[in-house]
Parts: sequence; C-alpha cells; structure tokens
Amino acid sequence: MEDTTAIYLILKGIRERREQLKTVIANGIHSWDMYNKSVGEYKAYNIMEQEIQDLQKKEDGDTST
Repeated sequence: MEDTTAIYLILKGIRERREQLKTVIANGIHSWDMYNKSVGEYKAYNIMEQEIQDLQKKEDGDTST
C-alpha cells in the first residue's frame, strides 16, 4: 500500500469517527463526564487531522505554512 493511500484511509477513519461523535454530542449526553470525554475526543480528532495534513504539506514540499 502506498503512503498516500494509507494517509487517505487514516483521514477517512478520523473524519468518520468525528462525524459520529458530532451526532452523539448533538443528540445530547446525559452524563457530564461522558460529554467532556466526547468533546475532548472530537477535539483530538481535529488536531490529528490537522497534524496529518501539515505533515503531508511538508512532504509535498509546500513551505507556505
């Protein structure tokens, strides 16, 4: 498997899980601890996606960031 294919599969998984979490959060969570955990996980997926995209840009030689 090529690196770019692996990267896209990882990003796809991250985006799918993030969308699931968004739906769960929007529907409401009865426990404050679960809400905090879900929001934290959602933020972590955002950070992971951004880091992967930044690494891809560096790999591609884009130095505009």
